[in-house]
Amino acid sequence: MPARQPTPLKRTAAAVPERLFVWYLADPHNPVLIGEIGRVSNGDASLTYTPSWQHDGFALSEDMPLRERTHSPVHRRHREPAAPGALDDSRPDRWGEKVIRTLYKKGATLRDHLYLAGDDRFGALGVSGSDTEYQPFNRRPLPRLHDVPTLAEAAAVIQSGEGELTTQRRELLGAGGSLGGAKPKAVVNIEGEEWVVKFFDGEPWDQPLVEHACMTLAQTAGVRVAQTRVITLPAEHAIAVRRFDRIGNTRVHSVSASTLLRAATPQGEEPQYGYPQLARRLRAMGNVQRLDQHLQDLFRRMAFNILIANTDDHEKNHAVTYEFINGVPVVNLSDAYDVVTTGSGALAHEFMIADDVVDPDLQAAISVHRDFGLDETQARDAVSEVVRVVDGWHAHFTACGVTAGDIEALAEFIDSDELKQQRDEHRHPAASPGPRKRRAGTPRIFR
Repeated sequence: MPARQPTPLKRTAAAVPERLFVWYLADPHNPVLIGEIGRVSNGDASLTYTPSWQHDGFALSEDMPLRERTHSPVHRRHREPAAPGALDDSRPDRWGEKVIRTLYKKGATLRDHLYLAGDDRFGALGVSGSDTEYQPFNRRPLPRLHDVPTLAEAAAVIQSGEGELTTQRRELLGAGGSLGGAKPKAVVNIEGEEWVVKFFDGEPWDQPLVEHACMTLAQTAGVRVAQTRVITLPAEHAIAVRRFDRIGNTRVHSVSASTLLRAATPQGEEPQYGYPQLARRLRAMGNVQRLDQHLQDLFRRMAFNILIANTDDHEKNHAVTYEFINGVPVVNLSDAYDVVTTGSGALAHEFMIADDVVDPDLQAAISVHRDFGLDETQARDAVSEVVRVVDGWHAHFTACGVTAGDIEALAEFIDSDELKQQRDEHRHPAASPGPRKRRAGTPRIFR
């Protein structure tokens, strides 16, 4: 008997209004009109503030000052179409775009993505087809914890391109599935709060459980992380990560480190993405009442990512949230998220450790201590504390339920000769090894 052929996915056509408008949703019950999204001939999107937002609002990011002009993207991460500043962060990334192409519009443009991402996106911006009333696409109640197994099934269908999306699966994924990042995920309401649920995606180990173990280990090392919880599914696990851009019923304006650093880079210059660069922007724009705490937190995050072999620490995996003090916007470093062993064997960090170093090098991290408001002794003390926590990663992962087989596979990266040597060198703060020899073929500068 011939094998049954996979059922092709059916797509629901979605119309995108001719005109699109951006709204500020800090209080979702009282949205405020920000401006209109424009079309640019090369596929980019632009934004023009309304006169009222110019008068009473704030610059959504440094590259979008409150001026009577149309804001277009100044820098772009790649060659594909982009939007200016904070608006670019509100668009879906690879996973969200895949959901949109599958459910609503196969050949969706950037402008389509901005609208079809719906109501629940990163930060406090929303996109509507009306300038008199906030009318987002596909506004529905978020899925709940009991819906996660069905969401996992729907995500698997989207990833494979094969199978059946029932009406229930389509509605659940459409309500909370158009997010950023590359891997399958959805927004879920858990006990009245919004969490991002990330699903297993065929990784060589139980990635959701490993990420939970990494995040909770980072917290033990003194890194402020987003709260996580493991969700057990019939055949695997998922991880839920509590959103840092939501506080109760309010939404918090947020931008990625990518936007923060690009916005501060003059036109014509190449943005430099790294921990010291982010620290400098925090010193320039940060909440002075919490600045020391945030800088020290970022330093420990850098050391932990080195030691846990998280080289995929790119500029989209760090963010800041906006706070208004006496009407003036200042930024706070967000909780850490996406902190997990990369597992690819990559030897260079995507976020620079020092101005000319992408190697996983603790000595290089210590060398930029002044950017983080630390003296050298404080930096060495912090590194040694992180080292002693990471020394116990086997026991911590076991306590989190990670299997012995997965721990053995991860040890190839976390317990590599180089990282183990660095743990030995920096376990005691008095140690002061000389500059490490750079590996042949390792780039000095990440561009």
